Amino acid sequence: MAAFSEVISSVLGALERAGIPYMVVGSFAAALYGVTRTTHDVDIVVALSQDAIPELARALGEGFYFDEGAAREAVARSDMFNGLHVESGLKADFWILRDDAFSRTQFERRRQTNAWGTGGYAASAEDTILSKLLWHKMTPSDRQLADVRGILRMGGKGLDFDYLRRWARELGVEDLLNELIEETQWQEDR
Repeated sequence: MAAFSEVISSVLGALERAGIPYMVVGSFAAALYGVTRTTHDVDIVVALSQDAIPELARALGEGFYFDEGAAREAVARSDMFNGLHVESGLKADFWILRDDAFSRTQFERRRQTNAWGTGGYAASAEDTILSKLLWHKMTPSDRQLADVRGILRMGGKGLDFDYLRRWARELGVEDLLNELIEETQWQEDR
């Protein structure tokens, strides 16, 4: 059975071959900056057009179950669809890049990484924190907060706290961010 890093490498390679801009988000992005935790899928934001869907299907190849109809619906709704690695059963959730200020800014700030056995793009540490706080706001989850704590503990000194606070205020998660910063004892001036 293929290892998850091989599946991620395969998916990112397919996106590169298809010329589809992307960034890894969610727990895999959080693990780059914080603590790794077990998950059964990889979340990837994609700037995908209807015209690029057949190319993505070709690039993924026969090793993936990929429903082009579901992808078309997701693009039309700015929602998500998935691809399933047939051999391992591991899943890639493709989230369509939304057209709002935070989503566009987050995508522009994505970082190149050498993780997962391949080069690729991932959300920045700050944007991963903000996204995790947003997910927690919509659907409270200790996992989201644990990911944020891990990033704050591991990368606190290198974080752009001005950026974090500005977007946290705009996104309505400022109090929670401040609580977690205090809890993990990171201050900008340390």
